[in-house]
Amino acid sequence: MTLERGREMARVAAGGGIRLSLAQGIRVEAGGRTWSPSTETLRLRPVEPGLWSFGGRRYRGAMLAFLDREGGIALINELDIEEYLASVVACEIGPINEQTYEAVKAQAVAARSFTLTRLERRKGLGHSLFDTYRRDQEYRGADAEVELSRQAARETAGEVLLRQGAPVEALYHANCGGRTAPGSDPALRSVRDTPGNRPGKAWCADGKHYSWTLKMGREEFERKLAQTAKRGERVRVRSVRVERDESGRARRVEFSSDKGTFKVGGSDFRFGIGLKSTFFEMALGTRTVTF
Repeated sequence: MTLERGREMARVAAGGGIRLSLAQGIRVEAGGRTWSPSTETLRLRPVEPGLWSFGGRRYRGAMLAFLDREGGIALINELDIEEYLASVVACEIGPINEQTYEAVKAQAVAARSFTLTRLERRKGLGHSLFDTYRRDQEYRGADAEVELSRQAARETAGEVLLRQGAPVEALYHANCGGRTAPGSDPALRSVRDTPGNRPGKAWCADGKHYSWTLKMGREEFERKLAQTAKRGERVRVRSVRVERDESGRARRVEFSSDKGTFKVGGSDFRFGIGLKSTFFEMALGTRTVTF
């Protein structure tokens, strides 16, 4: 692997470790040598096509390291979009086998379309995408890939969904709970997951994520809520009202508490509390809260 800061600094033999640390810049230690701290972007690139590892995962492509806005070290995996999708598809759909392969290819097209709509959204951060479904799509490097996910990316290479000549933000989910959520694009309408969009049993009703239950202690919930809403260590909730969108999902959740009345966005509430979806009912008990 080569180390570069504008030009090649050194080559590290396969299996050799590289250590980065903060010291008024990024200090590099590798192969028994140490380089002075620098604020320049560091690029680590395999000499030949292959994999490198970090944090217990293996990755393709190159790695960039630079100082982020908070002064920490940002590590970015730089790779071809089709290599990226081979991992994303495997992480986002399952099971992958010969019987589900056409769905896997469709997932590759949807994920590619989604990716293209996100590439220009984070100018100034030094990267295009986050590696989690909470921000973008789930990406876990090369170890998540399987042969059929790589094949699906290859066979659909370059295929995207277009609307009015531009890639579609092709949102997708593990299970829609019987009805899809509306999107910001007018084309992303909320529809029933049923034949002909008519009332009836949803196609996804037999899926393991169709329904779910979560119960937690009242104190734990109120502490998580306080952290999510930035209201100190804990709030004592007196009442709650959920404002829903046309699909029935929480758009905003309003609380009356000992620290006043406040609202939390549906997605912020979901991730702050640790829910599977914004499609929930909520029962506030004396000692427990049940979703």
